[in-house]
Amino acid sequence: MLAFLGHMRASGLHQCRALLSILLVGSAVLRVATQTMPASALPAFEVASVKRIDTNAPHRVGVEVYPGGRVVISGLSLRDLIVTAFHVSFWQVSGGDDWTRKDAFNVEGKPAENTRIADLAHSWYAIEDEHLRLMLQSLLFDRFRLKVHRETRSVTAYTLARNGKTLRLRPAEVPADRRPSTSFSSVGYAGGRWGITATTMPQLAKFASDHVLHAPVLDRTELNGSFDYQQSSRDSEPNYSDNTDSFLRLIQEIGLRLERSKGQLEILVIDHAEEPSPN
Repeated sequence: MLAFLGHMRASGLHQCRALLSILLVGSAVLRVATQTMPASALPAFEVASVKRIDTNAPHRVGVEVYPGGRVVISGLSLRDLIVTAFHVSFWQVSGGDDWTRKDAFNVEGKPAENTRIADLAHSWYAIEDEHLRLMLQSLLFDRFRLKVHRETRSVTAYTLARNGKTLRLRPAEVPADRRPSTSFSSVGYAGGRWGITATTMPQLAKFASDHVLHAPVLDRTELNGSFDYQQSSRDSEPNYSDNTDSFLRLIQEIGLRLERSKGQLEILVIDHAEEPSPN
């Protein structure tokens, strides 16, 4: 799974491949792929449950998709669920009362048996199959009485590219027992060092977008496959005082660069939400 360390999330740095249907550098117009059909026209889970959990007690956090399309979501806030359902980044969701960020829920949905699911891939906050995401949107509209709209805002955008220096990434060693439907990439920081494991360039761009820059990042590296990298003590930072600077140094170190431009991005705004109806 594309993961950031737990203490990062707790400190507020959990703010993707953001689904960008258009990205034009300079006078960019960046659009999130949000659903425009009415809620009544969306596909729905045949059976679904929503349960609030005690966030002070130990609990799981994440998304799992099983053969047949059963979706099990653990310990996510409504805002997290919106990120998952609409396939956007945390920083692309605006509005909502405090409880939409602080309260956490376990959600389970099961499609009808004849439902065809094209992609079982998933990660902490992502479901790759669009049909399942539409079902989750339908559940949010129904159980949370969710209402959202889109608006365009000026943002900084980035492209991830080669910097002309030696590429220090090495091809990932993928264990033979890994299931194709399981996402197991990771980017993280621990013990003063960054580590990259089995991560593609789009996933690295997603990580930079979600957890570091809070802005769109487009992969222009033209590097295929997944890669590993572990900082040595010589390269590592003495402390974690600035997440952005530390990550940017890592990017340069491995032979890449991030270039900045301006653009317009569609933000998903929460107009209304209610605490979920009981099962």
